[in-house]
Amino acid sequence: MTPNMLNVLRTLFFLVMFLATGLGTSLGGDLKGRISLPRGSGPTIVFVQGVRSEALPKQDTVITHLVGGEFTPSVAIAYVGNQFIFKNEDDALHTTHLYLQLAYQKEVSGRPIKNGATLYNIALPKPGMEVSRPVKPYFRFSADTGVIDVRCNSHPTESATVLVFDHPFVTVADSDGAFNISGVPAGTHEVWIWQDGGASIWKSIEVSDS
Repeated sequence: MTPNMLNVLRTLFFLVMFLATGLGTSLGGDLKGRISLPRGSGPTIVFVQGVRSEALPKQDTVITHLVGGEFTPSVAIAYVGNQFIFKNEDDALHTTHLYLQLAYQKEVSGRPIKNGATLYNIALPKPGMEVSRPVKPYFRFSADTGVIDVRCNSHPTESATVLVFDHPFVTVADSDGAFNISGVPAGTHEVWIWQDGGASIWKSIEVSDS
């Protein structure tokens, strides 16, 4: 964990409420809260770890090369079973290279991970080009795999991050740090946060079905 991530965790302030939905055990409640982060912090993803759901959003994840050499968005969420849509809006040749950060690889090999395992490496030589690829189950975030780094082979300064999930209990906190995750299943769950620099358990919570 980086010093930046440690500083983020030290400065967390939270107000979390669990509101019973009255819709049975499959929909236990809503997770609402606010995270106070240092000024200038980038996007923060809040998610429930260790749950799965067949009811996934039908939502593709679009990653675009902007004019001047920059990815948008810089941080994205993707859902298993949907599509990555890679676009180029620039006149220059770009590639969209996705690397899965295999955390366990470092322990097994004893060597630092330079980039990770290539998932896709898509060339986009012309403006207006668009290529789609599936978001596969083994792309999902876990302690063993981690996040997906997005790079451009032609422009080393271009970078973005994607976290893939096989459940809908995830959101990006707004600019004030507020978040709302609906329909969290009843039970004991770990709430994680991700900020540039890593992901970490934030709180262990109990969601009631009544």
